[in-house]
Amino acid sequence: MSVNRNFVLCALLLTLACSLSAQPRRGRAGAGGVAETTRIISDCERRTNTFKKTLDRALGRDNVRLGQGREDELNREASRLENQLDKAGDSWNRDHNPDSTRDHVRAAIAVGNDIDRAMRSNRMGPDAEREWAAVRAELNRLAQTFNLPRIR
Repeated sequence: MSVNRNFVLCALLLTLACSLSAQPRRGRAGAGGVAETTRIISDCERRTNTFKKTLDRALGRDNVRLGQGREDELNREASRLENQLDKAGDSWNRDHNPDSTRDHVRAAIAVGNDIDRAMRSNRMGPDAEREWAAVRAELNRLAQTFNLPRIR
């Protein structure tokens, strides 16, 4: 009788341990945890705001001419990136749920890819190019945190 009880108890503990280890880790987007993810999103938002201002100044210079339609499009993309990162930050700060935030991060990375192509194709000046390189690095950290593809 004692052997059966011990066997059942061991089996129950093993089942419980396996069940707990299979549970998703709530509040963890990556290896860094909640605080690290919050900091990465915040850094991305701050860098993007700085980039947008620098891009506006670069597009206002005489030596940067993409054509009015392309300049407007690039400005809209920078605003979309800023908007998606704001949504990602709001989503993350609301519930620290990686699954609900991931879609906003994915959309930000997609916009980042579009901006990256434009930045690589056109000379925007050293300030805008330096700021974009910093934004791209932050976005790639964010992509890694949420297990998404990086900007190419």
